[in-house]
Amino acid sequence: MKILEDEHGTTVRWGMFSPNWSSLYFVAEWLLSARGPFHLQYYSAGWFNERHEGCWAAADRVRHLIQKSDVQLVQSVYIATVPKTHRDVPSLLRRAINESRADEDCSVDCTYDVPSRRFRVARIGPQSTIAKLWGVSPGCYPCRIGHAYDQAVSQVYSQVMRAGEPHYDHVYAAMVSTRGDVVWVPYQRVVVPIESGTGRKAVRIVTEVSRVEISPL
Repeated sequence: MKILEDEHGTTVRWGMFSPNWSSLYFVAEWLLSARGPFHLQYYSAGWFNERHEGCWAAADRVRHLIQKSDVQLVQSVYIATVPKTHRDVPSLLRRAINESRADEDCSVDCTYDVPSRRFRVARIGPQSTIAKLWGVSPGCYPCRIGHAYDQAVSQVYSQVMRAGEPHYDHVYAAMVSTRGDVVWVPYQRVVVPIESGTGRKAVRIVTEVSRVEISPL
């Protein structure tokens, strides 16, 4: 376990697979007098990163996670369909829902490849979430095809093309970062149908890392 307190707040980092319970219970009490905001970084099939503004919320979360120490996560991707009227939709995504379109700079395009029967990333906007976290290389983890993440997030693309309407949901996924470690990324997304430059059916995805209505632990 590692604890860091500085001008940026308090960070607690530990592994869920081999916790020292007495230390965690002590930390939960100690947080009540520590400096906020509070960053909880814990490992369970990948690194989770949570931010809590209040000391009571952080302490309660640590106590809750103590009870989850023996939970084995069997999924690497969790997706929840959420009403488009959700109160916490980021403004960028709200515009995409209302206008059924998204700016190229902030989005990613995926086209359907007939021979492989898979969707492939055709364009990465320079201000998209992928570009900010992984860069614009088509070989970065979120752009590769065939793994569990690709199969899970692309399932809705055909539905969007058939319906011709925006789709909004929440995603919590374990992905390989640019450093090579596995991190859990929570984000909201909107998928809209578009016509690609080659005339093939395609979708445009705009996302934003944000709080989601999903809690793997």
